Amino acid sequence: MQLIKAIFIGTILIGLSVVAAFFIWLAPVGAAYSAKIMCSAIFVNGLPSSRARDEDVLADNNALLSLITTNVDLRNQTVSAHAFGFRKRFAVYRPNLGCTLADDQAHIARLRNSTPVIKPIVAKPLLTTSLPAEVDRRALNNILFDVMDEPGVRPERRTRAVLILYRGKVIAERYADGITAQTPLPGWSMTKSVWNTVLGRMQNEGMMPDIHDPVLINEWQAQTNDPRAAITYDQLLRMRSGIEFSESYWNPLSDVVQMLFVQPAAAGYAVSKQLEHSPGEVFAYNSGASNILSAAVRNLSGSRSTYLARPTELLFRPLGMKSAVIETDPEGYFIASSFMHATARDWAKIGQLYLQDGVWEGQRLLPEGWVDYTSSPDESDPDGIYGAHWWLDLPGDRDDEGNPRNGIAELPDDAFFALGHDGQSLSVIPSKELVIVRLGVTRKREAFSLRNFVSDISNLFPDAPTASQNSPDGEDIQDATGPSTD
Repeated sequence: MQLIKAIFIGTILIGLSVVAAFFIWLAPVGAAYSAKIMCSAIFVNGLPSSRARDEDVLADNNALLSLITTNVDLRNQTVSAHAFGFRKRFAVYRPNLGCTLADDQAHIARLRNSTPVIKPIVAKPLLTTSLPAEVDRRALNNILFDVMDEPGVRPERRTRAVLILYRGKVIAERYADGITAQTPLPGWSMTKSVWNTVLGRMQNEGMMPDIHDPVLINEWQAQTNDPRAAITYDQLLRMRSGIEFSESYWNPLSDVVQMLFVQPAAAGYAVSKQLEHSPGEVFAYNSGASNILSAAVRNLSGSRSTYLARPTELLFRPLGMKSAVIETDPEGYFIASSFMHATARDWAKIGQLYLQDGVWEGQRLLPEGWVDYTSSPDESDPDGIYGAHWWLDLPGDRDDEGNPRNGIAELPDDAFFALGHDGQSLSVIPSKELVIVRLGVTRKREAFSLRNFVSDISNLFPDAPTASQNSPDGEDIQDATGPSTD
């Protein structure tokens, strides 16, 4: 009898512990995640609220998220979320800045009052062209059909958009039901690669010091003998800052989840982290590095309004990326690690800019050598798979010694990638003159093979002409965009 009583009491205590853990740790994350993701999906991406919740929040995700209640206010463009009335969080939509988390209505009002006025961007549509005769149309159509299809009865792949640029022009694009060429979609960590581009633009315009100089972070420089003050822009771009940071989206207590969905200042949280290794010593991919760079851009920009206009004026406006928006944390810092949205065509423009060595419509936007720097590994790790906020190979496809796993599909040696959570990808292949965008909500690795997808497409296309040659229609292959006539 005593044993049964002990087991019963133990079970009750375990249950109470689980409930306590949910309300203390999981509920705040779940409420914030649900409010933020639904707000962006509805008011930035234009999805119905039911689809935003069922796919963007719940599909193949933590089952405890189903315990979070969400309320959408279409008139005021806000989403609130809570767990049984507790731990309520809000997200508010603002033009040009997307959705931002807020604590209450007063906080929402302050955020709205601080929304900057930014001149609208004039869109510069990409040109389209027919598929080259030497490319097997049926084979390409089969690849595109497969990527948009589901491998099983239950949806798991959820590809929303696919687009291919060849020599700077759209030759193929596909969209899921309810998604169009005008639908902005999240890139998650593809935002990191765009932030690299913002820094490249600042470097080209003389707005920042050399990338091998210490990064401008006031909190670090203000403290005597703070070892973090020696961290350079380059080390942050290459994920070699040495900052202690846990990057696990499945752990609600990890640094990346706390930074994105709990802490009031993502940049401030990242800046507060201490060193785990000497700067430059160890590669450790983490989103904190990108948000430290966001804080640095804020410090280099002088005023808040100048900072908030940087991505638009330096990058989105020259490329005519009318759909693009990078969202901020509640303190007004861009979440440069994770929260950019754009149409598939506008995401492709980023890749095309790199394919053209940083030149757009005849104007150099990125410094000479920036693309080579970005797409090259650190000198201390010549076989590394990471460049400067761009991937040089797909993670998970090499063994512990850094060699490609047996039987995997081959990719062109010069390919490099912007990759994001839930299966987002932007692939740039200079030797094939290809840019490939794939966007979706794919949370199970086995549901989609990016390597096979990119390899199959690249194998259909001929090698690019040498730099001294022109493309068949007379365009300089170094800048296929040319002056816009739209």
